[in-house]
Amino acid sequence: MPAHDPWFAGVAPVRREALLGRGREGRAALGARVYGVGDPPDGLWCVLEGEVRLMSYPAVGVESLALILGPGAWFGEVSVVDGGPRPHDAVVVKPARLLHVTLAAFEQVAEEHPLLYRDLGVLIATRQRATLGALGRIITQPVRVRVARTLAGLARASGGDEVRMRQDDLAAMIGVSRQTINKELRALETAGLVARAYGRITVVDAEKLRAG
Repeated sequence: MPAHDPWFAGVAPVRREALLGRGREGRAALGARVYGVGDPPDGLWCVLEGEVRLMSYPAVGVESLALILGPGAWFGEVSVVDGGPRPHDAVVVKPARLLHVTLAAFEQVAEEHPLLYRDLGVLIATRQRATLGALGRIITQPVRVRVARTLAGLARASGGDEVRMRQDDLAAMIGVSRQTINKELRALETAGLVARAYGRITVVDAEKLRAG
């Protein structure tokens, strides 16, 4: 169950149980779209197994990776709170087992436990702080440090030591060119911190990557 997620672990047990009690499990194949940009809110989701990525499209022909969600991670909270359309595509990149709390079910639980909306506010705020922190690192940290720490974080988020990602996506996350990313990855590989293969990067020494 997803209680090991830091956010969910901080939710009061009575609200955790109420939310889980209204959820329904299902499986999603590789490449499945859980929901798409512009879709109406359909509730709250949690990754029990596998991996889901949130993708956005800031310009025509441009695809941007917003978030990698591994086991225990909840998503879909923004549209649940404000009732607006989905701001991302949620795409399965590793065959997944998902928990879905429909919007109607969530609202019923929230009627009994109004502080659940505050819980979602905390989740939104936590991700906003992470985004602001990432922006600060882009401005102040050397590229190699940003690449190393981003890879360590992505591996941890995916629940293992392997990051399945195109170099273009990694470059977009860090705010540099693909050529720069290729150069930095080559240096990290030479140092024995990562290993590269087609479409994936294996983190060999996460502790040293986090240390930058």
